Amino acid sequence: SVHPGRTHLIKPHQQSLRGALSSTVPVALFYFEQALSFNLDISKPTVFAGPPGSYFGFSVAFFNPDNKQLNILVGAPRANTSDQTPSTVTERGAVFNCPWHKSGSCTQIEFDSTGKMQHCQMEFKSNQWFGATVRSSGDHILACAPLYQWSTYGLSEREPVGTCYLKKGNNIVEYSPCRSNSNSPEGQGFCQAGFSADFVKVLNSQKSLISDDITEVISRYNKEFFTPYGNQLSTKSAGAQYDDSYLGYSVAVGDFNDDGEVESSSCFMLVDKRNCKIPNTTYADLFSSNKYFISPFRKMDLLVGAPLFMDRGSDGKLREVGQVYVYLGKGGFTFNNVIKLSGSEIYARYGSSICSLGDLNMDGYNDVAIAAPYGGQFHRGLVYIHNGRPTGPNPVASEVRYSCNILLLLKPQLFVQEYINRSIGLFTVKYCLKANGKGAPPSLHFQVYLTLDRLKHKGAIKRVLFLHNKMSHYSKNMTVSNSQGPACEELQAYLIDDSEFRDKITPISVFMEYSLNYKAAADKTGLLPILDQSTPTNVTKQAHILLDCGEDNICKPDLKLSVVSDQKEIYIGDDNPLTLEVTAENGGEGAYEADLTVTLPSQADFIGVVRNSETLSRLSCAFKKENQTRVVVCDLGNPMKGGTKIIAGLRFSVHQLSEQDTEVKFDLQIQSSNQFNNTSNLVSVVTKLAVLAKVKLRGVSAPEQVFLPIANWQPKENPVLEDDIGPLVQHIYELRNTGPSTFSKAILDVQWPYRFNNGSLLYITKFEVDGNMNCSSNRELNPLNVTVCIPQSSIHTLLITGVTPLHTREENLEILDCGNAECQEIKCWVGRLEKGQSAILFIYSRLAVSTFLKGCMIMSVSLSHISVLQASLKVIWNSENPQPVPGWVVALAVLAGLLLLALLIFVMYKLGFFKRVRPPQDDSIEKEQLQPQENGDRNTEA
Repeated sequence: SVHPGRTHLIKPHQQSLRGALSSTVPVALFYFEQALSFNLDISKPTVFAGPPGSYFGFSVAFFNPDNKQLNILVGAPRANTSDQTPSTVTERGAVFNCPWHKSGSCTQIEFDSTGKMQHCQMEFKSNQWFGATVRSSGDHILACAPLYQWSTYGLSEREPVGTCYLKKGNNIVEYSPCRSNSNSPEGQGFCQAGFSADFVKVLNSQKSLISDDITEVISRYNKEFFTPYGNQLSTKSAGAQYDDSYLGYSVAVGDFNDDGEVESSSCFMLVDKRNCKIPNTTYADLFSSNKYFISPFRKMDLLVGAPLFMDRGSDGKLREVGQVYVYLGKGGFTFNNVIKLSGSEIYARYGSSICSLGDLNMDGYNDVAIAAPYGGQFHRGLVYIHNGRPTGPNPVASEVRYSCNILLLLKPQLFVQEYINRSIGLFTVKYCLKANGKGAPPSLHFQVYLTLDRLKHKGAIKRVLFLHNKMSHYSKNMTVSNSQGPACEELQAYLIDDSEFRDKITPISVFMEYSLNYKAAADKTGLLPILDQSTPTNVTKQAHILLDCGEDNICKPDLKLSVVSDQKEIYIGDDNPLTLEVTAENGGEGAYEADLTVTLPSQADFIGVVRNSETLSRLSCAFKKENQTRVVVCDLGNPMKGGTKIIAGLRFSVHQLSEQDTEVKFDLQIQSSNQFNNTSNLVSVVTKLAVLAKVKLRGVSAPEQVFLPIANWQPKENPVLEDDIGPLVQHIYELRNTGPSTFSKAILDVQWPYRFNNGSLLYITKFEVDGNMNCSSNRELNPLNVTVCIPQSSIHTLLITGVTPLHTREENLEILDCGNAECQEIKCWVGRLEKGQSAILFIYSRLAVSTFLKGCMIMSVSLSHISVLQASLKVIWNSENPQPVPGWVVALAVLAGLLLLALLIFVMYKLGFFKRVRPPQDDSIEKEQLQPQENGDRNTEA
């Protein structure tokens, strides 16, 4: 990774990586020649540091002139070298040489120590960014200053023509192909020679491509400002319409047409070296490019980066994600259709640098690394590695990282018998591990883990166990020889008794996982290897239990289900349960782990299985709750054999959760663990919900009758107390729900006669409610504002026994109701009443005695409407001088009494009531003793 002022280099293992890399700040530019491997150790980097603020690390290149000592060339384009050169130049830039094995011991390479010229032609070396481009090839070092400025005599404008220095040993020459003595208005323009460069006899400027031989550049250098070169080639100046095209921004060279000559690519313009013409031009907004071999057929391919590419996201907004265009060569200057690799992070500048890595995973296809210098955490940069395929690089990166380790190929093998013989119950598990790796030690140590029946989750019964330890897992440390034959081991395992588990369909999996002992595989320097990312670290094999399902060992049941409900309609609150009669059939092969699944509605609860019928099977059922779904699962057998028919009854209680519930729906289905035909038809049973509520309305008047006049009571013209109006008359109305359902939103309407002949009749002082009910009156209560003093205890002391019909014989009885009296309406809204609950209305009123001063008897009737109910009050006027009873009435009463007495005596006589009852004789001896003797007995006694 590269940061301003510091460069972190990654140490290669056993082989050097030839190539070059340059980096810019704030926009980083990377460029690699082909890197032969990715064996980079990120744990022990070598760190080089340069002057603060010098952009040390802007460009980096490897330098290995004698193939012995590997050095790192590091550019610092903003380094200030005024302490070594005349102070007329500030921030000249510098190039440092850093030996690989001597961390921190970088030395500056002297290329140019002269100051700026102020004669007939002038040059300006301050802020020229010397070291922005650094390249090496063998013992040659090329360092460029693309912002070097030049001014032709007579013109005051400065032009950044750029310049480069080529060093071979101690010989240093300057090469500035854009510098000239032309004094035309166009001048040299923003040529910026050295903005990017590459060896294989190619140099470039920003608006043209310039090529020359290294030998000629060195031999013809004469320390003059203008040096003619015979072999120099360049593109022609383009017209104004090509301004700002950035031709030469990035270059790559290669033999694209197999003619033995190299061509260059810049901004995806292919240039023939022989005549510097552009045979095929395709425009794109580009930033970097690189040649690339995607396949082993050695066709030259081209990768072009567009780090500022913008694409629309899912929200339709443009996002800067970057893109890389891949052109696979077909030979000559022709390419296949473009392949696009897109970045994923916004503003990461994906495609800023592209590096051909060679065949990292040794699959026969070269891989590529693409840089995103502003990606990752804290924008420290990311490197995406795309593996090659026959059709081009994989669009999905196989790795996203900062660096890599050594490649180690592993080929594990695991062998398990295809089937398990249930009659024998034993089987053999044989596992093998084979490994080979480049640069790895002769012996590799692995930790191997074996797990039996891994598809069964933790805590479930394992159906197979190892014979030696009676467990389902096994681990071992294994040593494998590098690039030798596989190391193997055999273990015996057995199947437990089938009565201990239900699942006979799921394959018995044997899972093998391995891990490398990295520390034991490290080399002398401590470099750790890495496993091949394309090789899995685990292997799974499966075995099947032999079933009675034919030669293919695959059971295909034919499950059928029918359901009948004993009720088409259910009254809410009814205690009678709902019974579903289920008929389950299997017309095919065995169904394993066959279950009847009943999905319950929220309004239903499972009671149990019907067990009092000889025709119904007694299933084993259990209630389960899965997430928010409530189900009842009944076991139908394991297996449910072909030809089986099961009839069972399931009982459920049903209740209403809301007033919107109008029906309940049960979903029933047979399910099994078979691979094919594992479910029956889905049966939905819908039962309507109905509300049936019997409402009982009772009312009573207390007292039931009032006698007038009232002793010691006198009417008052302006009553103050409620007693001044008359006696208390209280009506009580009870609305009771006798079920079975719950109801709500009922209305109790009370019509109360309160005026008669312009006088008050029953003057309401207040009303109260007990229960879920709210009442209101259409007229003002207690308009006279008399003082109310009703004891609260009276509310609960009255017993409602119903209304007793009035039996009166008074002929002058007059009934006052809403037909002949003016009524006041009291309307009550009754809320939710469940079975057994009630709502009670208490009405307190005073009988207006002043209205009844005339001698009469009046019965007032109040009507309450749910079912019409009458609560009556009888008012009787008592006369002050009662009339004596007439004499004929008394005589008639006496005669009637005598007649009744005579009739009673006669009946008693007929019944023998007046007959004498004598006691019975004991025996005949007693009778003789009571008779007088005849003859001698009488004389003797005398």
